[in-house]
Amino acid sequence: MRQRPKVLGKQLQLIMSGLAIAASIVGAWFVIESSKATEEYLVTAQDFATGTPLRPENVQKAELSLFGLTDSYLKSGELQEGTYLTRPISKGEAIPRAAITTQYLDDWSNLVLTPSVELSSAISPGTTVSVWASPALDFQTFGEPVIAAVDAEVVEIRESKDNFAQAAKSVELRVPREAIQGLLRSIANGDAIALTAFGGSRSG
Repeated sequence: MRQRPKVLGKQLQLIMSGLAIAASIVGAWFVIESSKATEEYLVTAQDFATGTPLRPENVQKAELSLFGLTDSYLKSGELQEGTYLTRPISKGEAIPRAAITTQYLDDWSNLVLTPSVELSSAISPGTTVSVWASPALDFQTFGEPVIAAVDAEVVEIRESKDNFAQAAKSVELRVPREAIQGLLRSIANGDAIALTAFGGSRSG
């Protein structure tokens, strides 16, 4: 009779252990099943710079499992007309709701120019760059370079349509509106233009 409490204690321990194991199994099953649940989200079809308008033709659909972040990303069928990016996004990335706006960024404008100096390998869509201009003084003679624009962002790098091996690439930039006039003046004057990377891409 004195050993009965010990027997009951051991039985209780076995029951508690069994319940703990069962809870672990149920938890593991829930995690596995949750990972199988996917929804259709919108992802970028290419690298996009800040200010890029999002349209059905430049996004793709992908089945993703984002667990607790399901409401933080743009799902299929939720893309509104007039949606723009507020930061760069890399190709194949799900589109965060925090990175879009339906109001156009009026303080910026896009401009295409052809640098006189070869582009650095560090420059790609989404890279923040400074634009330098050396004023044309005479034939093949240029003055000291000055900064024509800062905090410009590369939207697209375009290959030259010429068949020459050394043909320069054109670059579409998103620049502050206050820098547009000076850049257009440099382009019209035939100034030598160069781009320098500033801190790399702001994506991510």
